Amino acid sequence: MDFLIVLLAIAGFLAALRGLSRASLGLLVRGVEVVMARETTDIRARRGDITGLSAADEHRAVARRHRRRSAVVVAFWAALIVVPLLTPWTRWLYAAWSTLWLLPARRH
Repeated sequence: MDFLIVLLAIAGFLAALRGLSRASLGLLVRGVEVVMARETTDIRARRGDITGLSAADEHRAVARRHRRRSAVVVAFWAALIVVPLLTPWTRWLYAAWSTLWLLPARRH
């Protein structure tokens, strides 16, 4: 029984690590989107394109919101990895996280 719990705990830790890596990659992509939106806004402001500037500002605001949401998701996955280490039920919690493998991969 103990061997099974350890095996499930390893699978759970790897599932949480997979979620963290995917969320971190998403945060990186959102950060690049924010930088690109900022550059677009700056270029349109220098050129005096008022209509394009308002559209770029909206895109920049949306990109920031998406980046903040991605940061929260990264914090969630990091908590799933760190919190069990602070409890006396580490193996049992990581074994419970093994069900995370059943979650479908989100595609955007």
